[in-house]
Amino acid sequence: MYLALARKYRPQKFAELIGQASICKTLQNAIAINKVYQAMIFSGMKGVGKTSTARILAKALNCEHGPAIEPCNQCRTCAEITEGNSTDYMEIDGASNNGVNEVRSLRETVKYKPLKNRFRIVVIDEVHMLSNAAWNALLKTIEEPPEHTIFIMATTDFHKIPATIVSRCQHFEFKRIPFEVIKGVLKNICQKETIKISDYALYLISRSAEGSLRDAKKILDQAIAISSGDVKDDDVVAILGIIDEQTFINLTRHVFSRDRKGIIERISELIERGTDLRFFYGEYLRFIRDLIVIKSIPEAERLHNLNPENVSEIKEIIKQVNEVELLRFFNAVKELEQTMRYTENPSIILEYMFLKLSYFSALVNIEEYLAKINPARASAPAAPAVPKTEPSASKPPAAVASGDLIIALKARIEAEKPRLASVLSSSTLQLQNDVLLIQVAANLENAWKMMKENKTYLQQLAGQLAGKEMGVEICLQELKPEKNENKLVQELKNDKKIKSLKDKIKGNVISIESIKGGSDA
Repeated sequence: MYLALARKYRPQKFAELIGQASICKTLQNAIAINKVYQAMIFSGMKGVGKTSTARILAKALNCEHGPAIEPCNQCRTCAEITEGNSTDYMEIDGASNNGVNEVRSLRETVKYKPLKNRFRIVVIDEVHMLSNAAWNALLKTIEEPPEHTIFIMATTDFHKIPATIVSRCQHFEFKRIPFEVIKGVLKNICQKETIKISDYALYLISRSAEGSLRDAKKILDQAIAISSGDVKDDDVVAILGIIDEQTFINLTRHVFSRDRKGIIERISELIERGTDLRFFYGEYLRFIRDLIVIKSIPEAERLHNLNPENVSEIKEIIKQVNEVELLRFFNAVKELEQTMRYTENPSIILEYMFLKLSYFSALVNIEEYLAKINPARASAPAAPAVPKTEPSASKPPAAVASGDLIIALKARIEAEKPRLASVLSSSTLQLQNDVLLIQVAANLENAWKMMKENKTYLQQLAGQLAGKEMGVEICLQELKPEKNENKLVQELKNDKKIKSLKDKIKGNVISIESIKGGSDA
């Protein structure tokens, strides 16, 4: 009968465990100094070696030539544990034996010494599935197990284990296995099995396993079966149900070249093939992320998920695109995530998204725009520097029209210094003879002080946008003098005689009016 690759190439020694070097070293040291904890929790995602590690530890502790840091795998004890025939090695499924009665039965069993081996090893797989009553029944046994018994609890949901149990156990967290490591293991298996497979197919299988070596071996088994021997790239793509990377590359090329007819045609092909457009959208979002990595990070081979054979072609496509544009692309695609998820017409949203992206390359920044609308100013020779003047309280002379320079200036300050921009919004900006005049309202002295502190910045920014030297003058407007009539009214209100009369008659001053007429007759 055919033996699955996951079982045929299951690790039998600590040295064969993949991606868990720190855990192996800790357990081997504990065996060497005779300090193996009697209750342990192995947590981590599926297919990373939790149960395999428990078996290897059981063999190392009970090996006829040990306890040893590596089992011999030759003696009767090691062979029985490997084949699952040992009376002193118990693997229990926590999902189907999660009741209190099963735990009580287990407690009675572990009281007795092992029949043949040094230790009785009890492995409870998917231990988080135990009921509350079962946990309570197991608590005391976990805290004070018999000296000849070792409990190993394996779980994919560590957070579901009660804190009272966790506090009595030694915890080992198994890491997901890196993509490159899985690819190397699969390549080695194919060599041993004399199976031809491309690097691209190995890459697809390794990436789809998402850190689980067992899942990767299972997919490889399926690919071997569907290909009747040598594995073909198309068969792997069909098994995994993934989108061919060349589809993303072609669409991206159409976007950057503004070939909108090509965009519509490619999306129509996806619809005709019955592609899940929502899945396609999510995969394209990951593709743009990989483009950003390739563009912005030198030697990014291990940081992206693209087929190495396509990287040179992709680099050529994005050669004329900078990182900021790619980030704008990513943001535009991400904004449609909720819409794409809940829309009844994903094809229309997908077409809209790619057509929108095709217009991004035509956008220009504000400096380029100013240079286009006013080329004379952008190419004018530098004017002599205007001598710096101290802020004056006097009113500046009449100014000429400000034009687009002030609009650009405010936009840049808004992006770079929002606090200064808010102060600037309450001031008046004008241009006169290559000098930027900023008039601050008379009652905003703090704003005037902030302008003074940023005068150098304002002068440099204005010169940069204008393409020549610019002067900056910051003025605090004068307070308008109060009218003599208002002063007279205030003096009359404060007059001592009027106040005394007001107090005597218990009255109040409502208004003061000026009466004009001739002299008394």
